[in-house]
Amino acid sequence: MQTGSSFSAERIADRMEIEDVLHRWCRAIDRYDLERIPALFHEDAIDQHGAFVGGVDGLVDWIRTKHRGIPFSAHMISNLLIEFAGPDVALCECYVSHVQRFSPDAVVYLTAATGGRPMREGASADLFGVSRYVDRFERRGGGAWRIAHRTVIAGWRAAHEVPSNPTGAPPNQDVQRRDQDDYVFHARKALGLP
Repeated sequence: MQTGSSFSAERIADRMEIEDVLHRWCRAIDRYDLERIPALFHEDAIDQHGAFVGGVDGLVDWIRTKHRGIPFSAHMISNLLIEFAGPDVALCECYVSHVQRFSPDAVVYLTAATGGRPMREGASADLFGVSRYVDRFERRGGGAWRIAHRTVIAGWRAAHEVPSNPTGAPPNQDVQRRDQDDYVFHARKALGLP
């Protein structure tokens, strides 16, 4: 049951906080900054990610293993709908488009992601897809909004073999990294952000 206006000043602030959690999830995944993930979930949260179902610590371990051989990752959130079921409970549905480069060592994970499409041995592959996150968000004890339960709904996915080469960016341009040496972390440090 929805309570109060869905667009009061307080609810707009709630919506922005929930959206911020989703964007921080994308940054944590794409920059391989896995230590930030637990703060986005309640301690007893469950994530149903398809190949993984379990708690947050297990989710982080699963991502650490799976993403070790993924040198490029980009998750984009869109079509965000937030419905409040009470003052401190919300259902959030959003689309997530993702592109990931799998190194030859990680191509084995594409079997699960694409329903078994084999890649040539020694090839790299790019995975393109659109899925949805359906999240139960809760604000407990007057604290921050966090994910209490996530279900990833699979959508369209396609994998394509690609040459195993760098991005091809000009030598004078910063290139995305999946570690703490990515440009955004230097920019945050320069501004004194934690």
